[in-house]
Amino acid sequence: MHKHTPEITAEERANVLAKARELAKEFDAIGRECDAANRFPTEMVPLYRESGLAAVAVPRKYGGLGGDIWTTCLVGRELAKGDPGIALSFNMHQSMVGIFRGTPALTEQTRASILSRVASEGAIICGPFSEARAGLAGLADTVAVPDPRGGWRLSGKKNWSTLVEGADVIALNATITDEDGQLPEDFREHTTRESTFVIPADSANISIDRTWDTLGMRATGSQTLVLDEVYAPPETYGGNFRQGLVGEAEWAAILFGGVYLGLAEKAFAATREALKKKHLGATAGAQDTAIKQVGYVQHALGRMRYEIEVAARALETTANMALENRDLPSSVPARKAMWDTAKVVTTEAAISVTDQGLRLVGGAAFRRGNVLERLFRDARAGILHSFSTDQVYDTFGRYEFGLLG
Repeated sequence: MHKHTPEITAEERANVLAKARELAKEFDAIGRECDAANRFPTEMVPLYRESGLAAVAVPRKYGGLGGDIWTTCLVGRELAKGDPGIALSFNMHQSMVGIFRGTPALTEQTRASILSRVASEGAIICGPFSEARAGLAGLADTVAVPDPRGGWRLSGKKNWSTLVEGADVIALNATITDEDGQLPEDFREHTTRESTFVIPADSANISIDRTWDTLGMRATGSQTLVLDEVYAPPETYGGNFRQGLVGEAEWAAILFGGVYLGLAEKAFAATREALKKKHLGATAGAQDTAIKQVGYVQHALGRMRYEIEVAARALETTANMALENRDLPSSVPARKAMWDTAKVVTTEAAISVTDQGLRLVGGAAFRRGNVLERLFRDARAGILHSFSTDQVYDTFGRYEFGLLG
């Protein structure tokens, strides 16, 4: 037994995926409107809870279904076929559940408290870790100032706070300061003090700054979380951030990969169906031509399918690395890059597939509101998730030169 050993049965997995497909229909019905209105659909939160999907990855000993990382990835993949923006929001919750169940940074009491609540109440977790200065790569400028009562007072801002409008629990990173509230000047000391805190979403002095107005993934509602001396009692401390939550990077990489693979599959299906129906009518060369009879169209559609196949196999193989508990580099950055290979392959495939689909369908797909136009924009968000494609390349290069600890 190891942390990725599946507990869920084949029948239970089939039932979970059937529920995901049903919920995906609800996502699909409102996806276009949420994109246009630039809003996260809070009305989907109770449906998500009622579906039981919130507890898929919660181990059985805490009352969950014990779903493994691949099952959880497939849930996100199915939801993204409904709407990838909404699916990406709820994917945040699943990523956090996966991280919480495995990270050694949490005490067993804290882990049990959080995950039992997810299983029994359908509690939703969000994890905003990015800040404006340098995203996830930068050490947290959000401060945790020691409080005379014990615990800390948290102050700062978190960008890209996906799912914050529907969350019950917030996990975030902040740097523990001296009592004067000043951040450490030395980056090594800063790193050792950067910590995880897990606080209730309804804590006093939390607010949301509605900064989310983006090219794509608009339905995620990834607003800015503002903390103004939010009290975090001692039991909210979740250990060192870099060695704790970042050390469980496979959950983010593989689950994000599932969402972007579902996005690519949705774009492929929309392209294929549009091309099946499309006729050129009378042209200088023929009375009528079905576009599916054009050679380069067949070739391009086949290329789209090929890229999805490659991404799907890379994603499943990476999940199997976790399920089989394979040996990986001891270096946390190098290990993260290996996991994030799946995220890079799937996001790049989604970008390529949506690009080709828009080119093949033509002007109709360029119009605002067309599903391919929306998916084209949504796919571009994939370049921003950590590690980005270039960060993966760079990390592998440094690892091969022996420059990573």
